[in-house]
Amino acid sequence: MRILNISGSAFVPTFRSLGHQVLSVGSSPSCDVHLKNPMGIKELWDILKARSFYPDLVFWNDTCRPPEVFGIEKLPGVTIGFTIDQYCNPWHVPYSWAFDLLLVAQKDYLPFFVQKKLPRNCQWFPLFCNEDKDFDFGLDKDIPVSFVGTLNPPLNRQRPLLLKNFKKLSPLYTHQGQYAEVFSRSMIVLNQSAAGELNFRLFQAACCGAAVLTEDVENGLRDIFRPGEDILPFYKRGNHESAVSIAKKALSNPEKTLEIAKAGQNKVRKEHSVRVRAKRIISMAERLIYNKASQWRRDNLKLIENELRKSFLFLAADRELPLTKSIRDFYMHLGIKN
Repeated sequence: MRILNISGSAFVPTFRSLGHQVLSVGSSPSCDVHLKNPMGIKELWDILKARSFYPDLVFWNDTCRPPEVFGIEKLPGVTIGFTIDQYCNPWHVPYSWAFDLLLVAQKDYLPFFVQKKLPRNCQWFPLFCNEDKDFDFGLDKDIPVSFVGTLNPPLNRQRPLLLKNFKKLSPLYTHQGQYAEVFSRSMIVLNQSAAGELNFRLFQAACCGAAVLTEDVENGLRDIFRPGEDILPFYKRGNHESAVSIAKKALSNPEKTLEIAKAGQNKVRKEHSVRVRAKRIISMAERLIYNKASQWRRDNLKLIENELRKSFLFLAADRELPLTKSIRDFYMHLGIKN
C-alpha cells in the first residue's frame, strides 16, 4: 500500500517495516518532505507527481499543532485522521470532515465528531507504546517514584501543584526530557494529565517496566487497565494525599508492585503497541478501499469545504495559539474565501 503520512510520524517506521511504501510530509526533520511553512494542495500535487506517488491511503496524525497541509479532502485514495489532543483543539471537529474515517484517542470525545450529515465512521483509538523507544533497560529499581514530563505546562496548572505537594509527603524524582531510563529505574511512575485524557505516559511507563500510578478519569481507562492487577489503584484527580497514600502502600509491598508492573508491561506490549495500532490502521484502510468509502467525500466536496472553513476560523480566532500575524491572517483568509 502507498501511504501519504501527514504531520506526526509515529507510525511511519512501522508502516515501512510492514512492507508499505510511505511518503511522510510534516514539520519534523525526519519527514521525507520537511515543511517550514504550510503547504497547499497545488504544491503537494507537484510533489506527488514528481515522485509518481499516488496514495492509496492518506493518513493524518495529529501533533497538537495547526494543520500543515491543505486540501487533504481532494486527494486520491482513502483518508484517515487520528486526533489525539481534541480536548484542547476544537478546530478538530470541523476539520474531521476531510476524512473517510476518524480515529479519536480520547473515548469521551467521540460524540463531538458524530454528525447526522456526515456518514463517515468514528472510532475510539487509544494511544500506545513503542518498544523501540519505550525500552526496559532491566535496571535496579532505585527510584521509588518518578514523574517525567513537562513540569509547568501552560495548559495544565494542576500539575506543578500536585508534584510540589506530593514531594512534601513522599520522595518523588521529577525530570523533563528523556524518560525511558528513568522509568526503567522506577518502581512507580506517577501520571497526571491535562484534562483527564489517557496520555502517552500511561503506555510508555508501563512498557518500560514501572507500575503506573494514575488518576481516576474516564476516556476508557477502565476498558484498558484493571486497577490492582496491571496498574496501581487510581488516585483521586488533583488529590496529592490520595496519590501518596497509594504510592506508600505499593512501596511497602514491592513483590506485589513488581507483579503489577510486569502485568502492565505485558498488557501494553501485547495489546497497545505502535505495531498493533499500525496493523489495525492498515486493516481499516483496506476495508475502506474495498467499500469505496471515499466516494461520498468526492461527491460532497462543496459541503466538506464549507465545514473545513470553520476549522480555519477557529484557528484564526484562538488567541491562545502562538501564531504569527501572517499565519493567523492566512487561516482567516482560508476561512472566509469564496
